Amino acid sequence: MFQPKSSYRQFFEEGYLVFPQVFEGEQLAKLLVASNYVLEQFTEEFDKLNPGVDFYSMRHLNDARWHRETREHFKTIMEAVADPRCLGPVEQIFAGPSLFRSTSYFVNPRFTNKEGDWHRDSQFAVQSELEELEILKKIWSRDYSGGFGLQFQIALVDNDDVEYVPYSAGRFDSPEESYIRLADEKIHNRDAGMPGAMRIPLKAGDGLIFNPYGLHRGRYHHDIPRRTLMLTYTTLENPTYDFFSDQPWCEEPGYLDGLSSRAAAYFQQFADVYRDFWVSNKN
Repeated sequence: MFQPKSSYRQFFEEGYLVFPQVFEGEQLAKLLVASNYVLEQFTEEFDKLNPGVDFYSMRHLNDARWHRETREHFKTIMEAVADPRCLGPVEQIFAGPSLFRSTSYFVNPRFTNKEGDWHRDSQFAVQSELEELEILKKIWSRDYSGGFGLQFQIALVDNDDVEYVPYSAGRFDSPEESYIRLADEKIHNRDAGMPGAMRIPLKAGDGLIFNPYGLHRGRYHHDIPRRTLMLTYTTLENPTYDFFSDQPWCEEPGYLDGLSSRAAAYFQQFADVYRDFWVSNKN
């Protein structure tokens, strides 16, 4: 179903692709300012509801409530989502048109340090290791109808917080990998020593797409700066109906005003696909 282009064989074989300097200069600076503008509002609200609690990510930077006072930062974020420099690589991997799903912002926590959990995204859709293996077999054969998503991560500051095991997306765990990821009700999944693991260094402005069905994890240390904007897409033919795509604010009057015709058309398509889903959730 998802036949790789020759230039994207690395994604399907090794599991990741790095795109140097997707954004740079003034455009990169504006994207960092815009993302931090939303983060400041989110942090203020979060702390009122969760005093003393830490966090390392937020979702939905395009939520209209963050942009009541000015549309400047909203436009910056929305134009980035629909930018050909992001959509081009995504749609070549999909071998077809994409559909927006969500925005996320990964940041270093303020108070704590945490090594991320080693995982494959496939494990969150199943109840057993055998079920997961069956899903992965379908993915490996390109015969998976359950949807296929990509996360385009844009480093807004230098970081190497993503750790990945190359080639793991095309096979199941070795005994050593399975022990770290799954054994004893996953109590070892933050252990060091994952065989073959490598950090992926990114400079500010670099983009990263990795296959989420491979072994991976993040790192969240308060003393290691991180500002990573993540844009998530699915194939147009397989929308994903969940928390991430539940964005009814896109139907607010004037939501797309001021965007380029390209960005407005891309987000109008998103609204058209999910409109019934948003209405049913509201009701």
